[in-house]
Amino acid sequence: MKRTLILMLCIVCGVLSMNLIAQDSQAVRLVTDTFVEQEDSVEVKLSTRDYLNLLMTPDPLTGAVINIYQDSLILGAIGKGVFAEAQEAKGFRIQIFSSNRGAAARERAFEIKDILVSKHPNLANEIYITYTSPFWKVRVGNCETNAKAQELRQWIIAEFPEFTTETYIVPSMIYVY
Repeated sequence: MKRTLILMLCIVCGVLSMNLIAQDSQAVRLVTDTFVEQEDSVEVKLSTRDYLNLLMTPDPLTGAVINIYQDSLILGAIGKGVFAEAQEAKGFRIQIFSSNRGAAARERAFEIKDILVSKHPNLANEIYITYTSPFWKVRVGNCETNAKAQELRQWIIAEFPEFTTETYIVPSMIYVY
């Protein structure tokens, strides 16, 4: 009796497996057919930004989406085509946030970035969120001299008075174009 039950269970599992394999191969055929149809069309060269946008579009079969999280400097460099020109150098940035309160600090860092970008979108390429255990930090700018950093600090204090108490000039490795 037990052997018969086990045998029937194996048969059912085998049939289900074959159905799943058939469905997978049909999906592969659909993807392959789509790819072949696209191969026959005109070749289009995509920019790096287009590739990123293509990766983030939902998959037509599963609806899956790839989320790409990257520093705004990368997006800005992609748009300007300046990857090869950017060099690191010693300089200064303005630190406007630092906290070691775990997930809450991380959330606050990204909230601050959103606040800055919503009021001044041109800052998007110069806002740096870093995590150096256990601190999350938000820094702004790529100032080559302390004097330029002081000007930027005064501007930030005038534009965003809510960050005045945590606004400091800090030596940093900056990007120079």
